[in-house]
Amino acid sequence: MSNEDDAAMVTSSYQRVAFRDEINLDADADVDVNVDSESDDGPSSSLRRPKHPLRNFLIMSVLFSANHGCVVSCMALASARLGSVGAWQSGLLMFSYAASSLLGATYAVKTLGARNSLTMGMFCYCAYVGCFWVAAHMDNSSSSSNNNNNNNADFDLKAIAAYLGALIGGVGAGFLWTAQGTYFGLASQDHASRFNVQVEESTAKFAGYFAFLYLMEELLLRLLSSTLLGLEVASWEAIFGIYTLITVASTAAMPCWVHDYPTTDNSNTNDNSNNNNGNGKDGAFYKVTVAFYLLKNDPKMKYMIGLNAVFGFVAAFLNSYVNGQVVPVALDDPESKYIGVLNSMVSAVAAAASLLFGRLAASSTSRSNNSNSNSNSNSNANGNSNPDDHGVGIKGAILIFGALCFGGVVLPFCIQPDASAYGWPSLIVVYALHGMGRATFEGTLRSTFVDYFSYEKEGAFANIIFQNGIASGVGYILTFSLICEKPSRYCVEYSNGTLHDVLTFELIALVSVVVAIGGYLRASQLRRKELAENPHQNQHQQRRQMIQSEEQEQDLGGVALLLQTNEEGVST
Repeated sequence: MSNEDDAAMVTSSYQRVAFRDEINLDADADVDVNVDSESDDGPSSSLRRPKHPLRNFLIMSVLFSANHGCVVSCMALASARLGSVGAWQSGLLMFSYAASSLLGATYAVKTLGARNSLTMGMFCYCAYVGCFWVAAHMDNSSSSSNNNNNNNADFDLKAIAAYLGALIGGVGAGFLWTAQGTYFGLASQDHASRFNVQVEESTAKFAGYFAFLYLMEELLLRLLSSTLLGLEVASWEAIFGIYTLITVASTAAMPCWVHDYPTTDNSNTNDNSNNNNGNGKDGAFYKVTVAFYLLKNDPKMKYMIGLNAVFGFVAAFLNSYVNGQVVPVALDDPESKYIGVLNSMVSAVAAAASLLFGRLAASSTSRSNNSNSNSNSNSNANGNSNPDDHGVGIKGAILIFGALCFGGVVLPFCIQPDASAYGWPSLIVVYALHGMGRATFEGTLRSTFVDYFSYEKEGAFANIIFQNGIASGVGYILTFSLICEKPSRYCVEYSNGTLHDVLTFELIALVSVVVAIGGYLRASQLRRKELAENPHQNQHQQRRQMIQSEEQEQDLGGVALLLQTNEEGVST
């Protein structure tokens, strides 16, 4: 009927091949037990899967969250502590972040594996957090000197350190989040196959756990700065030094404590099956540009841009404009003591909401699966195997609610742009709304991407990075680049004395809310059409589990082992 429908048919065909390859790969690679486990390499080297997938995933989440929590804590303070340098630094970080998702992150994850790529990304993040310590150290040095020339030189060095840290950190962020998405998908599939549940149920559950840990650690780390400053026991230099030490320690622990799943690069599959528009899936060029191919070839992806963009725009608006310009005036806080408190509120609300949303989505999927089991013949006849296929479902409703919450962050400042008119109650509402929206982005959206693009996890999560990174980078730059000449209701004077147009960026953010909701509705419609035309996708997990069971029986042969499953994994 249209180019989108044709593309959907091509995508559906490509997915069927990819699903078949994934089943064969998983059946070969995901054997739980190896009888030679007491070899010279040690008992753990021969295991291709962790004994306790949930526990392993939670350890990964804790280390990841400690590292990234320090990063977002510093990012929230960038504009408040570094002024315009901080805003440009954040924009540069996001553009570097987006570029790495298209130019190397997917290649690294497919080649090195998810765990090793996580470690590499966390290592790069150490440079970003460290640049804040360098800047704080220079501030302390310059404050003890009255030489204007030295102060100007320190400012230049501080800017260089900030921008260099942003470039390195952005590359690391691209690696980190692409790898996190892949690891999330592998761990969810591992858990689903062990406990004989749908992958969608495991992704919803794991998304809730990850988002909760991620946001709770972020909450604690954001509170760290406000607490230490309020108690007057540490300077900004010491605070950023603590953040740097935490990022280094969590990075060092990742390869020691977290299981390394096999790489998702399948070099042994049939050449015809591993071909996408003439570019072999084993080729280096395809691995580097797989995010672009997914955006180009899967029509659902372009309609998901709005959900990633709205979070990028609103996060930039809150971190750069509200944190940097509104809060100091509204709360009479020139030293940024309350920034940590308000941003920790975002993390607290998001952590609680992520658990709620994760449970709602998982329980909805479980009920749907039970319903499918009771009406399997009818489902096969109709081509539908999920009651939510007739609508957006629980996950879709949560995503739409999150987009509306993001709109609620910006809307008050369109109505009342005067910063002095705000106080604690109104700002608490604004930050709480952002927390609700973030919960949907960090948990439900990532779970939805696993469901919609399970045949290409690296490319899917690289698109989240690219789309969100571009929107965030543009947002941070617009905050300081939209200038005006005459003071007016929406021509606001910033703390550095310059005049800026705040309405234009606010309208862009609000339009992105509408685009996000409309785009998701269209993407979910295409998804339902795919499932109706190719019901085999719904049965993918059951086929995968059956093949795994057969392979395990063949490999174990005459070895008399009784495997008993429990809530944490497999034990003998």
